Amino acid sequence: MTPMSENPLLKASFLQRLQRLQLLVRRPLPGQWKGEHRSPKRGYSVEFADFREYSPGDDLRYVDWKAYGRLDRLYLKQYVEEEDIYVLLLVDCSRSMQFGEPTKLLFALQAAAALGYIALCRFHRVGAGLIADGNVFWMRPARGRQSLIPLLRFLGNPPDARSTALAEAARQVVNGWKHRGAVYLLTDLMDEHWQDALRQLLSRRHELTLIHTLTPQELHPDLMGDLLLVDSETGETREVSLSAHALNLYQRALHQLCNDASALCGHFGGNYLLADTSQSLEQFVLREMRSRGVLA
Repeated sequence: MTPMSENPLLKASFLQRLQRLQLLVRRPLPGQWKGEHRSPKRGYSVEFADFREYSPGDDLRYVDWKAYGRLDRLYLKQYVEEEDIYVLLLVDCSRSMQFGEPTKLLFALQAAAALGYIALCRFHRVGAGLIADGNVFWMRPARGRQSLIPLLRFLGNPPDARSTALAEAARQVVNGWKHRGAVYLLTDLMDEHWQDALRQLLSRRHELTLIHTLTPQELHPDLMGDLLLVDSETGETREVSLSAHALNLYQRALHQLCNDASALCGHFGGNYLLADTSQSLEQFVLREMRSRGVLA
């Protein structure tokens, strides 16, 4: 693991702003304990859901006495049960994520830490996985604000990886993470099998949010002329001659990649966000994530 203590993930001043936010999860997800997310179950919270007939042994405090006066029959008021949900933070730690200033990896780890803290403040159960060379390094689910320090410690020490192997990592997540919940995947999608990886995660009825993390140089490259390019993951080199036409083809291919990823997520009810690392973490979380319906 590579220590990143010189780059604190979250500033104390930013934590105070995160406490006022909450995750927006579109579909009801099952939980275990009281939290602040709508459950598919029916219970006795504050938001009315439905009526049902009284059965012997039911709590008389929830009888609708007005309905009894009109109908001469006992009915119970049912309310939306609020429970915690399972939140899984997945961060791609491959060599390609170490590009840029700040690096895509640091930006992704900071964004994951922010999401984790928001979830912990709402009493959700937060786990994390660091993806490296087809393996997933796990942090078991934790609950409560006191779990922020272990989460920051875990995210602050990413493994030293070369490649991603997203599809193989996704299989490990599907087999190892049995809790249906909200999954946040932060990656640059520089893996030829990324579609297979997303399909595996989406097939388990998780609510997946893909945070596609790219640098300004990748989004709008300005290189020209004869260059020697080095693959950050394989070390392979290739001589290329970049012209305006070549850059135009690159932009079209990148645009198609983003559209394909967004369409795949949307087809399964997931979310897609493009994260430009040139913006501040605060701007991305407080503006982009809220405007795209990931946070409220």
